[in-house]
Amino acid sequence: MQLREIRAEPRFYGHVLFRYGMALGLVVIALSLSLLLHPYVSDAFIVFFLAAVMIVGWFGRTGPGLFSVAISTLAVDYFFIVPRHAFVMEVEGIPYFFSFLLSAGCASLLASTRKQAEDKQRVHFDKLFEQSPEAIMLVDARDRVQRVNEEFSRIFGYTSNEIVDGVSLSFIVPPYLHDEALASRTRLSLGESVSMETVRMRKDGSVVQVSEIAVPVAIGGERMSYYYIFRDITENKRAAEALQRAHAELVHLSRVTTVGELVTSIAHEVNQPIAAVVTNGNAASRWLAQHPPNLDEARDALENIVRDATRAGDVIGRIRTMVQKGTAHMEPLDCNEVIRSVLNLLDAEIRRGEVRVSTDLGKLPSVIGDRVQLQQVMLNLIINAIDAMSAANRHANILSILSSSDEGFVRVQVHDTGIGITTELASRIFNPFFTTKPDGIGMGLTISRSIIESHGGRLWAVPNETGSVLSFTLPVAGESDEAN
Repeated sequence: MQLREIRAEPRFYGHVLFRYGMALGLVVIALSLSLLLHPYVSDAFIVFFLAAVMIVGWFGRTGPGLFSVAISTLAVDYFFIVPRHAFVMEVEGIPYFFSFLLSAGCASLLASTRKQAEDKQRVHFDKLFEQSPEAIMLVDARDRVQRVNEEFSRIFGYTSNEIVDGVSLSFIVPPYLHDEALASRTRLSLGESVSMETVRMRKDGSVVQVSEIAVPVAIGGERMSYYYIFRDITENKRAAEALQRAHAELVHLSRVTTVGELVTSIAHEVNQPIAAVVTNGNAASRWLAQHPPNLDEARDALENIVRDATRAGDVIGRIRTMVQKGTAHMEPLDCNEVIRSVLNLLDAEIRRGEVRVSTDLGKLPSVIGDRVQLQQVMLNLIINAIDAMSAANRHANILSILSSSDEGFVRVQVHDTGIGITTELASRIFNPFFTTKPDGIGMGLTISRSIIESHGGRLWAVPNETGSVLSFTLPVAGESDEAN
């Protein structure tokens, strides 16, 4: 029922002639019934007149209520107080007369006051219902819509006349979510409240992401209706997804930047020894081409080539470990807290990949490490696991993360149900620039292993045809480490 329909009722009852006419009519009915039953029940008029004034006070308000009290009192005096059929009374009848007058007046005032309070409460509720910033829908036990507010019409496009008395399931729930909605209604029928984020359908067929709260309304212990409260979270979801994409791009940019720095360093550091190798190679060729060949000079040139090639190899070795250098902030850490923080960070990625996460995190001692670097390791391992499961396209994507401690080390294991790795791949996936992804750059696991090894630990992979397991260990912090 709409707000304007509820307000139409007071206009009808508010007409002055109707209200006073109703008062007079009910008093006449009470008098007729009292005269009819008076020979059998002499005091029956009290019940009928009090009922009349209460009904008038309820529906007619204060003025008509007091009017009905006045004419009821006159009728009682004339017809039922001795001497009858006269507007006079004996002294003994005066207390009886005033008792009735007081009772009738109180009954009328109580009824009219209660009615006014209920009307005010209803008006306040109507304003709250209509002006609420949330979309509200009231349905009965059969899921038929009883009422919606303006925000509901704005979000879903249905006017009150279009949706009232219809089955809500057929209007706003997409067909592929009917089972979810029916399960929600089953919980409501059992007296539970339901809160979830889901998708609902507009009048034009488009979908909107909403936060939905459903609350059962019980009257006399019986659940008669249910309130559904919706909040449009489409923009919030888009903002969260945009933030997640920005984060993913930032991580990718960080990796690309690292590779760029690596390439630049290789080009700068290796340029001189390679140039020297070329120069000495050309010189050796010239010495050998002479007649007779100058073997001493050629031998010196070849020795220089070996020296410069060795120097170039040393440069490349230093560049490969460059990613683990820098200013690390080493402090006591709880590996379980690092794991949880990365799972929270990747929540949207996990949902997008339809991955079910299972964790078995044991009670761990502290380790000494750089929080950001260890988070980067966990981020790489989890993203690789999600990508592997996406490529496998299996029915169930399960990511299991376990942590334990043993013999002075903390161990973390990341299991996935992805495409798996062979023995050959297990030995190659940590090599720089090696990748099995079409758009990969092959540096994530290399950097991760460098970080773990710089912390005194080890990172390795276990071959498996149905999924893979990547594990790493970190040494437990000693008392002197924690003190530092």
